[in-house]
Amino acid sequence: TRTTNGGTTWTPISISGYSSGWGSAMINAVSGTTAWVALFNASSGGGRILKTTDGGTSWTHQNTATFSAPAGFPNVVHFFDENNGYCMGDPNGGYFEIYTTTDGGTNWTRVPTGNIPAPSASDEYGIVGYYSAVGNTTWFTTNKGRVFKSTDKGLTWTVATTPAGNNQIDVRFRDANYGIVMNPSNGMTWKSTDGGSTWALNSVTSGFFYTNDYVFIPGTSNAMVSTGAATGASGVSYSLNGGSVWTDFTGTTGIQYLATGFLNNFTGWAGGFNTSATVGGMYKFTGFVDPTIPVEFTSFSAQTSENSVTLSWATATETNNYGFEVQRSTDNKNFVSLGFVQGKGTTTVPQSYIFTDRTDIKAKIYYRLKQIDLDGKFNLSKVIEVDANLPTQFSLSQNYPNPFNPSTAINFSVPQAADVNITVYNTSGEAVATIANGVFEPGFHQVVWNAQGMTSGVYFYTIKAGNFTETKKLMLMK
Repeated sequence: TRTTNGGTTWTPISISGYSSGWGSAMINAVSGTTAWVALFNASSGGGRILKTTDGGTSWTHQNTATFSAPAGFPNVVHFFDENNGYCMGDPNGGYFEIYTTTDGGTNWTRVPTGNIPAPSASDEYGIVGYYSAVGNTTWFTTNKGRVFKSTDKGLTWTVATTPAGNNQIDVRFRDANYGIVMNPSNGMTWKSTDGGSTWALNSVTSGFFYTNDYVFIPGTSNAMVSTGAATGASGVSYSLNGGSVWTDFTGTTGIQYLATGFLNNFTGWAGGFNTSATVGGMYKFTGFVDPTIPVEFTSFSAQTSENSVTLSWATATETNNYGFEVQRSTDNKNFVSLGFVQGKGTTTVPQSYIFTDRTDIKAKIYYRLKQIDLDGKFNLSKVIEVDANLPTQFSLSQNYPNPFNPSTAINFSVPQAADVNITVYNTSGEAVATIANGVFEPGFHQVVWNAQGMTSGVYFYTIKAGNFTETKKLMLMK
């Protein structure tokens, strides 16, 4: 299924030629248009990797990741960006069937047996969707309690044995060092603080950790969410300390939730069983997962002008706040740092901040704030979207050049279609020229006043657009 409105409505999608016997192992997307899905054939065995570049409307088989029948079975497909990715399947030919690509999947190359530790037994296999990725590092787990790890986008692998024994385990990493594996059959968890080399028991001291799925929440220090669908153990819970203490979300206990995913600590989704003809299927979370975040944002917004975007944000309180790193993205996935704004340390007095991004990008731009504590820990704000092709408010710019002779340009912006009038007045208040008069579409506009025949001196120009009025001074110097 597919959504284009954040999950409010969903549309079923059929992949032509893959109906009888085919099932989906998992899907991974790098944008709203580009994604890959791993398919398996439950009847004859074998699997395939398919790609879409139009948001799921059509799919193309990438046949160099063969997963040939009967042993081929893909468990994981993951892309680090639009070009680099890997897919992993059960052992085929005596070792795990792993492929990597550097061109978006047009060409897949199988990782040689010498780059992958051998299976510990003839019946060791991976599990659908049981993997994690942070940066260029990725992990997957097996039914023998082992964790495979690659730090080079899937080209070479190491393996570590966990105390879980010969049991299947799932894995999630918060960063390159801290991760948790979980045995879904009994809920036991183990944690690693060295990237998965060693594992120690992670005891749940309070609350209920559900065993269907669990994730670390992006933009938080230690927040996690777990979901459950088992009889007598269904619901959604959260942890704020990395997995020891858990609290159920109000109203979720007893409802069967399946896989879950979060964009940030404000927005997440979970699949689930239908509880009635009209309730269930997909659930969306909108709130605030981690109330311990030391900076309480009250607003975060943006205003565009012709060649810049001005970001404004405000806080109600701050605790040990070093400051804010401003980040920008053009795909809402890969963010780059633009600059830093100093914070106020610890204060209960509301604060306001402004940062201007001078950019020539004329497309949708995404911004977020990386709030950094004095001890180096950080949290991410919500993401705001800006269409740099369109202004967010009415504005009138200072003419250029000024002084001028005999012509000068005047820029103005309108956020929606409006009747616009720009008139020039002399110092006596008499209208001497009308340089714009009519309906202008949303956008940034420029008009030119040719003052040939006018006498030198000071003039004023006024814009009237809807309820917006502004006047500026210009000087003609011959």
